[in-house]
Amino acid sequence: MAHKLVGMDVGFYSRGGAYPLNTRFEILAELGYDAANLTLWSEPAWADLPALGETAGKHGLDVASIYLTVDVAAPDGSEWNRALDTIGSVEATHTVELALLNEHATRSDPAADGDAHRFLDAALARARSNDVRLLLYPHTFAWMERPSDAVRLASSYGAADLGITFAAFHWYAADGNDLPGTLESVAPYLGMVNTNGSRPQSGGYFPATIEPIGDGEFDNFHLLGLLRELGYGGPLGVQSYGVGGDPYVHFGRSRDAVRDIESRLDRHPGWVHLRDDHI
Repeated sequence: MAHKLVGMDVGFYSRGGAYPLNTRFEILAELGYDAANLTLWSEPAWADLPALGETAGKHGLDVASIYLTVDVAAPDGSEWNRALDTIGSVEATHTVELALLNEHATRSDPAADGDAHRFLDAALARARSNDVRLLLYPHTFAWMERPSDAVRLASSYGAADLGITFAAFHWYAADGNDLPGTLESVAPYLGMVNTNGSRPQSGGYFPATIEPIGDGEFDNFHLLGLLRELGYGGPLGVQSYGVGGDPYVHFGRSRDAVRDIESRLDRHPGWVHLRDDHI
């Protein structure tokens, strides 16, 4: 079983600048990726949105999702309206991923769920009118930081309307405990998965690194095997925020690592499970 492979656009940014939308998609298509995404985190990125579907189609790629960050405690003004208008009008994709902030609440605090529900109620109404599925995206340092936060919110709605993205890096950086149990808890809502190589670090912006798949301490064979056992066969994003360097090289390395893991899982599904015996 081979996942639909998504080259996440954050891997095309560095301190030197960002590769243009057309170049990103041309690189991913040449490397054999199936899809790309668009992270709406800057005005140049927002300016790419109108050309997103046409550019992807020109290179034979799907648009797996667009990604939005929203402060759910902000007044119902420009930030909410821009997000809601995008959810209600986007044509290039049927999936919108949401990272939820709350500048007035501590991370993972359920007392702030009411703010999130007010935004999600409005967002789901727009999504239903545009045949869009929303996916909650837990993100390190955000209010909705952990998969358990997303499960708590998603369980208030129908899974068909509100799903979850499992971002392996953000689980690993924020917690990193009990991968099998975490995946089992998100499985009913799982709409997208992304992953990368990673290892703990000190002194960096994040408490862990983001590296090409196959590098670092994080075991992607274990992750993909558990996902297969849970019946997840959906898209797999290659997360490479901050990797830098030549994106053609690191996206190619990650592609090769994923396809090698999938081939080994076909031959040796019983290798997936780990015993409780830690380093």
